[in-house]
This record gives sequence, C-alpha cells and structure tokens, in this order.
Amino acid sequence: MADLICEASFELDVDARKISVDDPKVTGRQIRSAAGLNPASSYVLILIDDGGAQSIGLDRELDLTTLGDAVFRSFKSDRVFSLTLNERGFAWGAPEISEPELREYGQIPDDHELILDSQGDRVLEPDDTVNLKRKGVERVLSRQAEELEICIIVNARQKTIKVRRLTFEKLIALAFANPPTGENICFTVTYRNGPRNRPEGSLVEGDRVRIKKGMVFNVTSTDKS
Repeated sequence: MADLICEASFELDVDARKISVDDPKVTGRQIRSAAGLNPASSYVLILIDDGGAQSIGLDRELDLTTLGDAVFRSFKSDRVFSLTLNERGFAWGAPEISEPELREYGQIPDDHELILDSQGDRVLEPDDTVNLKRKGVERVLSRQAEELEICIIVNARQKTIKVRRLTFEKLIALAFANPPTGENICFTVTYRNGPRNRPEGSLVEGDRVRIKKGMVFNVTSTDKS
C-alpha cells in the first residue's frame, strides 16, 4: 500500500481573519494573494510581532514556523509611514495611528501611559491619534502612569475611577449600591462618548471597555420572571 502523504497547512492572521497557506515559506506577495488583497502591489502589509511592526515587501520571504503568534495588518496604500515606539522602529500603512492601536500592537500595559515626544511629552488620551505625515519620525514612549483619576457618568451620577478599563461586572457595581439578584435578573450596559475607535456600544457579561474622561454609561436591570 502506498504511503499517504499529508500536507500540513499553516494559518495566518490577516486583518483578524484566518488565512491558510500550504508552504511554511511564503512571500509578501503570496500572503496578500491568499488574503484576497489584489492586486498585491496596491497593498501595504504590516507584520506585527513582539511589540513592533515592520513592512513586508512583495518579494520578501517569511518562514512561518518562526513567527509564533504574529499577526498582519493590510492597508490599501502605496506608502509606508514610520515612527518609533519605545526606541524601536514601527511601520504603519496609514498616515495616522490611534492611541488604542499603539497600545494594542505595541503591547503597552494598562498601567502605562503613552507620551508623544514631538509635542513636549504630551500624554496621549484614548481617543488621540498620532499624525505620521509630519516631517521627521515621530517618537512615542511609554512610562508608568501616575495614580489615575478619571471622571465618568454612570446612570446620571458622576463617578471617579482609578483604572483605565472597566468590566461589565464593575459597572453594575458602580450603578447599584445593592444590585438586584435572582436567576431571572438580567443587566444591560450601554455607553457613549467612548474612545474614537469605539465611541459607543454595549457590554455583556465578561466584557470590559477602555475608559476615557466623560464617558457616559447606562446600566439597567430587568426581571424576566
């Protein structure tokens, strides 16, 4: 009986979509094609790995067995923009990058703040963006934040919190001194005036949301019995 040959496939994360390729060694052009980014030359492909980001050219070959949990972002563009994040080169495919994107892709913890060096060590807020079209390379640094005091509104009452993210459960606790209980009790949490990348929305059990000054939350309970 002839031996069966099983071809392994390799999975990539491109724009939060799972893309499969058969060969562990692929070029930037092949990744674009597998992700449906055609024509390939119309797209910038950014590899985000270990807190950094680099542009992947059409003919550059990558060994997928060495990339681990790396992800890719694509941009329909013919230009690569640059900045430094904590003294490391960081490439991007758009003329702006948001504070949440810098924090997420740069692996910046919640208890650190991001500082824009070109504007006198200005602290970036959750809805800020960094303009990458300016002359020269923007420098962004992170540092341990001082004790936070962020004012938000929960059910029409002002609350001062000291963390950058709130969970669904914590918002219920902020809304009700004694939350109603019972197997038929259901909570609804909605918000507005949030960060630019997610200015409004709703939360369900287990969710959490990044906080900015002036966010407004509405927390209601319903008895389904």
